[in-house]
Amino acid sequence: MQSIEGQGYRAVERIVIAGGGLAGLACASDLAKAGLKVTLLESKGGIGGRATSFHDPLHGDLIDHCQHVSMGCCKELAQFCLEADISHYLKSDGNLHFVTPGGEVSQFHGNPLPAPLHLASSFLKAKFLTLREKARIGIGLGLMRLAKEGEDGLVLEWLKDHFQTERTLERFWAPVIVSALNTPMQRAGFHYARKVFVDSFFQSRHSYELTLPTVPLGKLYGEEIIQWLEGAGVETLLGTAASQILFQGGQVAGVRLASGEEIPTRTVVLAVPFQRVPDLVPPEERLGDFWHWIDRLSLSPITSVHLWFDRKITGLDHAALLDGQSQWLFYRGCNTRGEHYYQVVISASGEMLQGGNQKALETVLRELPGWFPAVGEAGLIRSRVISEKQATFESTAWVDQIRPGQATPISGLFLAGDYTQTGWPATMEGAVRSGKLAADCVLKTRTR
Repeated sequence: MQSIEGQGYRAVERIVIAGGGLAGLACASDLAKAGLKVTLLESKGGIGGRATSFHDPLHGDLIDHCQHVSMGCCKELAQFCLEADISHYLKSDGNLHFVTPGGEVSQFHGNPLPAPLHLASSFLKAKFLTLREKARIGIGLGLMRLAKEGEDGLVLEWLKDHFQTERTLERFWAPVIVSALNTPMQRAGFHYARKVFVDSFFQSRHSYELTLPTVPLGKLYGEEIIQWLEGAGVETLLGTAASQILFQGGQVAGVRLASGEEIPTRTVVLAVPFQRVPDLVPPEERLGDFWHWIDRLSLSPITSVHLWFDRKITGLDHAALLDGQSQWLFYRGCNTRGEHYYQVVISASGEMLQGGNQKALETVLRELPGWFPAVGEAGLIRSRVISEKQATFESTAWVDQIRPGQATPISGLFLAGDYTQTGWPATMEGAVRSGKLAADCVLKTRTR
């Protein structure tokens, strides 16, 4: 096979990172800051991984596959965006809106009191819960906060054992847990459900706030980050896919590309979706219990329904939708053609997808007028449904007993991705943390 080594690669060994999602980008950044030479491989024409966009074939607009949102508690992601100088493309919103059928809106907004009292007044004013239900939820939150951090099991069983009713489950707990963990309520684990509530509502006054991009993800995680990384010495090869990791004597020896070319290296970080790991690491190298996670982690889909109307259907920029299969609505603005663009996002959408994307579209269009009566007078110009059938791993009970660490038993091979041991569920924050943890593992091997 032809080696890239003779085609301009420096004599100094370069660490190869396969995958240009947030995990790979964070890893590359930290390794470059430590003075190491890094080559980042990305099979697609752009970086960002799942946080990406595509060009609408009809008009050429840049459209996100799915709305991505972070929160004030996502500290490492925020720091990464700050260092990459893309924070100006993000906005924080301290107003959370919950909408019930009939169009009744309840707004959560923090006050100057310290957490968790900052949301108490909004919670007490919420129209979608009775006073008794609010008391039950308050008790549940307090007991959840006091639970041992390592405690796990099915969160649904825990909640039922701690004073929650079907209605509090449906109107408060499930909307938050399912969307945050991308895991069906019946399968969601207590450990990460607890983390969502503790980190979002108890950590600080701003932890609950949503952080949303003001530009398409393809621009947010685009050319500016590539220039930033290359300025730090990271070599970024787009449209370049790794096809196999090469081994010699039980350790990494290089990377074979889809083109047949080879990059010699003794250190590889796999920052690809975990489903691709078996394609890159042959079975004879995946020996021992460490690799059992490949067959044991379960996946969950996310569906986004893109709708372009001839007018606004609500004055809200985003809203949690209660009592339906649709979960969140996001307003993405009005384009130059006068089309008002909305996304409806459904996490853990496996049940909905049993009827296919068309069924998902029909369900959303049937439900929307119940929350937003103006839909009845609006004209739907066009629509598109995008379902990522293997979007994230499920945060099931005891999932941390399955998730691998960033270091593998193979010398020179490391893993990065939100599925690894990060202490977080499948989120952008988890992806960034995994990349940083993988970089730490690489650096530790360099100091031995």
